[in-house]
Amino acid sequence: MAANPSYAATPRASSVIVPATNDTSLTAPTNYALLFTPGASGSKVEEIDVLGLGTTVAGRLNLFIYDGTNINLIDQYILIAITPSTTQQVFRRSFAYSNLFVPSGSVLRISIMETGNESLLKVTAFGGDY
Repeated sequence: MAANPSYAATPRASSVIVPATNDTSLTAPTNYALLFTPGASGSKVEEIDVLGLGTTVAGRLNLFIYDGTNINLIDQYILIAITPSTTQQVFRRSFAYSNLFVPSGSVLRISIMETGNESLLKVTAFGGDY
């Protein structure tokens, strides 16, 4: 155990547009986007935001951590159907984490699992490097 606590020293934000191709795999997705690559000493992700850039349909986004060999599902985000207009804003959800550590050599990937045609979704990870 370290004698002193370690805090993320360099703030980071990383955004990606999720591929619109449906991928139902929870163990080995092939249609994914690289969301976050940690710094040399690893990183902590404290929040992930999902923003619809148009009409969304009901479905799910899958968040994976990949260590170069193994890919593991670590979270899912439910999407709801929203048609933006002058009285309805686009889909937006924020997910906070107190324990999402990404070791050096691993990455976060995100894929979509849904039932209909999806417009663009922008996902942003906020955190910091150690």
